[in-house]
Amino acid sequence: MGRRKKLSLNPMDWRLPYKLAGVLTIPLLVAIALGGLRVTSQLDEANRFETLSEQVAVIPALFGFSNYVVSSSTARSLGLSTDDVTEEVTESIRNVRALAVAGDFDPRISENLTLLLEQGQALYSTLQGGSLPPEELRRRTVDFLVRCEATFRMLLDLTEDTEVLTDGTNMLTAWNAQRTMLDQMNALAVFATNPEAARLQARNALNTEESTLGLLRDTSLDTGQVEQMLANVEQKRALIDNFTPSVAAGEDLRNAMLNAYTPYQETNRAAVERITTTLDRLTSDARSDATRDSILVGAMLAAALAIALLVARALSILIRKLREGVLGAAHRELPAAIAAVKEGADVTTVELAPIDVHTEEEFGELARAVDSMNSEALRLAGEQAHLRQQVSTMLETLARRNKNLVDQQLSLIDSLEHEEKDPVRLQNLFALDHLAARMRRTGDSLLVLSGTRPRTRTAPTPFGDVLRGAVSQVENYQRVRIGNAPYGYLTGSAVTDVVHLVAELVDNALRASPSDCAVKFEFSQAVGGGLLLEIADCGIGAPPDVLDEINARLAAGDDAQIHAPRRMGLFVVGRLAARNGISVRLRPTFDTDTNAGITASVYFPAVLLTEVRFTNPEPLTERPRRLRSPDEAAHRHSHGPAQRRNQPAQDPHPSGRIGVVTSHRSGDPW
Repeated sequence: MGRRKKLSLNPMDWRLPYKLAGVLTIPLLVAIALGGLRVTSQLDEANRFETLSEQVAVIPALFGFSNYVVSSSTARSLGLSTDDVTEEVTESIRNVRALAVAGDFDPRISENLTLLLEQGQALYSTLQGGSLPPEELRRRTVDFLVRCEATFRMLLDLTEDTEVLTDGTNMLTAWNAQRTMLDQMNALAVFATNPEAARLQARNALNTEESTLGLLRDTSLDTGQVEQMLANVEQKRALIDNFTPSVAAGEDLRNAMLNAYTPYQETNRAAVERITTTLDRLTSDARSDATRDSILVGAMLAAALAIALLVARALSILIRKLREGVLGAAHRELPAAIAAVKEGADVTTVELAPIDVHTEEEFGELARAVDSMNSEALRLAGEQAHLRQQVSTMLETLARRNKNLVDQQLSLIDSLEHEEKDPVRLQNLFALDHLAARMRRTGDSLLVLSGTRPRTRTAPTPFGDVLRGAVSQVENYQRVRIGNAPYGYLTGSAVTDVVHLVAELVDNALRASPSDCAVKFEFSQAVGGGLLLEIADCGIGAPPDVLDEINARLAAGDDAQIHAPRRMGLFVVGRLAARNGISVRLRPTFDTDTNAGITASVYFPAVLLTEVRFTNPEPLTERPRRLRSPDEAAHRHSHGPAQRRNQPAQDPHPSGRIGVVTSHRSGDPW
């Protein structure tokens, strides 16, 4: 299994699933975070309203506590007893403390509540002792009321709701109107000593109460109590205006004062109820909004995710189809179509299936562009195949014309050799014969390049004759040591190609070796009944990378590319070996410390051999004879045979060039 590629930090290098996941995940997380923040904010607001509703519950208890303390202070200023409200004061203090603890107030409000309770309890305890002068009692009572009002405002300021603030303001307005009754009660205590001053003080307090109550007209708290309280003001004003010092008048005025407290208490209770109801409604609305928004956000996220997944799936399918289509065309369909065109198929009959993306957007346009490129590549391959066919036809025509001329030349040379008696001229004719044979081999190479298969034999040929026929086509054949050539036959269909292949390798070995060094043949049995022929030279060798390149081209066979005419020998050997199932490979010789030559290993499969057995070495003592090609045999059959003399001849032109070559042009390496 291949190693998984590490995910790159560059998004451009991410694969498609990771890119789509990033495109979907990041906005989704942001939307979830924003939706969660909104729902959390609404839930926090609901909890805050619920807490405020619990905290506002302390206001009625404070009202009760302040009323008990103020009424006790008023009763003491009028010389009345205050023992009948002791239990109520104690109970109201207990309620305020419990509500203060349950309400979890801000430390500043808790401290203010504690001071208020301590101040009120101290004032009530002082009233019980009866030791305060009237002026000090009035001052401490006013200070207590001021702290009560400040505490009420602090409690009401906890919320920013307009309706709550309006009801709280109206409640404090009623509270301020109620405070003026303290001045009225204090004025009653002055009637005994200074009636005019008391009447003036009471009238001023009544006027203040009346104007303050006027602010409550047509407000949320005006449910009938305001008119009743104003009627009580008129009643108290009439009693004060007509007041005469008597027990009955004093009782009437005191009762009117006490009766005026009842609508104020109802008004304050109604205000607290409205505030509590409003806070409860706000709490419920906030929770409902949170629930609604959570459902809405969840539904929108689900819809957005569904749409995104559908779009991502559509994109993924399109891109996957496009990818599979492009890779299939690039790796399978287009190479197969080009191979078919190279093998001779008509380009108009070879079709490439279009990429299976038929949309009208960018991916569809890209698919059509790839289809166009594939069609253009196929068209170019057709033109190239046509051009190659033309070149092959031209090469074949030139090669066959050249071969016909060379065959005629060889026939003429054979006739001259048969008639020649002079040894010197005969040796020159032998050299000319070898030169013509090499020219014919060049023509055969052109036929190989053109892809034309030569005319083959039908009968098996002795393996030794095949090797001698190959040696006869090279220059300096005297330096070739065939050695222990095995006895046996080579399949007739492979004889011509094997002669050509071995001649190319021997010619290369001779040109790569010094003029005083022999090229040796070695034979050995191979696996599967085959035969291994090794042709060793004694040149300077070749670098490993060059050998690797040569062996790769030899193994490529028909698929090898000709990069230049100087590589013709390499291409010819590879193609001849490939079409006969023969394996050719070059390796360093290293048989001695001084011999760093190259050994060409040629493997003949058993299917090409018949009756192979090894014999004793037969040294080459005469000039090797050429094997007539089928074309030459046909030509001689039509023009008459010509016998060649079996006289040895020395090749006067040994090659001293060192290097690995197969071309017949000096200096052209493989």
